[in-house]
Amino acid sequence: MSNTFNLNNFNDLMNQANQLLTCGPSCMQQQKSQQLEQNYLDAETNMVNAPQKLFSAKKAYITYTQGETGYNDYMDKDLQEKADAIASAYQTKFNTDVSVAKNQINTYDGLVINFNNVVDLYKKYKRENNELEKKLKARSSDTLTNDRKTYYEDQGISRLKTYYYFLLFVYAFIVLVFLLAIFLVKTNVKITTRIFILFLLIIYPFVCIWVFHLLYKLFNYIKSYDPKNVYVKL
Repeated sequence: MSNTFNLNNFNDLMNQANQLLTCGPSCMQQQKSQQLEQNYLDAETNMVNAPQKLFSAKKAYITYTQGETGYNDYMDKDLQEKADAIASAYQTKFNTDVSVAKNQINTYDGLVINFNNVVDLYKKYKRENNELEKKLKARSSDTLTNDRKTYYEDQGISRLKTYYYFLLFVYAFIVLVFLLAIFLVKTNVKITTRIFILFLLIIYPFVCIWVFHLLYKLFNYIKSYDPKNVYVKL
């Protein structure tokens, strides 16, 4: 056997050497590629025909060993198992669908309860809003009066601020002119006197507010001693 094996190996080597001499490396590569492609196509064909071949082989085996009756019994059993599997799958799907439907029904019931609660809460808030609206309407006239009063007061304050800033600008301009006149205009008034007058002009806006406030308080104090009319109506 060993001599036969060595002889076969030797023959294979000789065949490969002859192919290399007659075909060449590129030719051998092309033949190898074609052989692999053919193997792939054969395997693909076998995969397509395998179920039919398996069925025929199974039928021949069972019929030969158990007879036609045994084959029919086998097929009935196989079909019954497949039918049971299909029925079990449909039953499982049905049970799942029933469970999902029950959950959806429970969810719907919960949504209905929540909706009813929202409606009740809406009615409650609507009643409270109606009551508040009535109260607001009762006070609307006073509110409008106060708003108009506030508007006119704000308008008056804004106008007074405008006058104030205008007069302040004029006063600052006068002080600036006087400051320039101290050094630019020749006069017989002493420089110390002019600087003192400038100092009075600068502090006047700050002092006059305090003085006017003091005079206003004094006026109210004196006015408080005036006789008051005890009769509101004649």
